Amino acid sequence: MTQANTDSQISKLQSIKYFTPARSIADANSLLPKVEEIVDKYARALMPWKKDNDTLQHAADSLWDLARVAALNSDKSNTWDSAWNAAWKEASSAARNNYGWYGSEFVSGETARDAARDAAKYAARYAVFESVKEKFGGVNPFEYVIELYSMGLRPTYFRKVDEQEKFIVDFPLLVDGKNVIGCYLHGDKEISFIHQWIDYCSNLKSVNNPESKRSFA
Repeated sequence: MTQANTDSQISKLQSIKYFTPARSIADANSLLPKVEEIVDKYARALMPWKKDNDTLQHAADSLWDLARVAALNSDKSNTWDSAWNAAWKEASSAARNNYGWYGSEFVSGETARDAARDAAKYAARYAVFESVKEKFGGVNPFEYVIELYSMGLRPTYFRKVDEQEKFIVDFPLLVDGKNVIGCYLHGDKEISFIHQWIDYCSNLKSVNNPESKRSFA
């Protein structure tokens, strides 16, 4: 990867408006068809790297290791360091400024830092794979995660739900004047569950049906 390409990547990561805006549930629901399309592409891009009886999440983690080794062998190790730093700076500022870096009733400082670290992690994966993607077929799976970040969302991980592996995307929401998270499970047709920022995929509350439950493995 040339220096110009590296600079272009860093500029892209710096221009993302991480975790913003805090939308209404109705606004979030209007985005779901696009989000579903992006997650479909991400899962398909990972499939060639998924081993039998393994998970897509493991494929994503293993692909990072493969790309990192290839980048090291090509003297391109600085690509992920620069990407990490750029994303961390922007994402941590967004978490602090929009959702309370040092903690409040709705989001703890640790949770905000965790969200920023995840953004930096995905940025590093995107950048290192981009630097060597021609060695891996020319398709960068992590570009789809970066696209979700560019929509102001908080991509997370693949989780097991009813024995099926599904990707989860958190939507920063404003509900009744409070900052909460809308929990989107790939395939959902609407945001049906919300939780506090501090409760990652736990203490889920149904939007419309208090008796409805959802659990993750």
